[in-house]
Amino acid sequence: MDFSQLNKARAASFNQQKALLRKLGQGKTILCETCSEPLSLDLATQGIKQGVVCCAKGCTHIELEIG
Repeated sequence: MDFSQLNKARAASFNQQKALLRKLGQGKTILCETCSEPLSLDLATQGIKQGVVCCAKGCTHIELEIG
């Protein structure tokens, strides 16, 4: 089995999400690809060492593990 294409897609997705987090952390406005609502970065979630990136409608929801 050749996993090279899967690995490339996974790496590209990771790098895209990392860039998105960097821009949100800098205070830039990033729009959801689905609904065009602004994404928000919430680091004050109930879980310890967790954060969430989401849009108001919920079509983008990325859970973060911090630390």
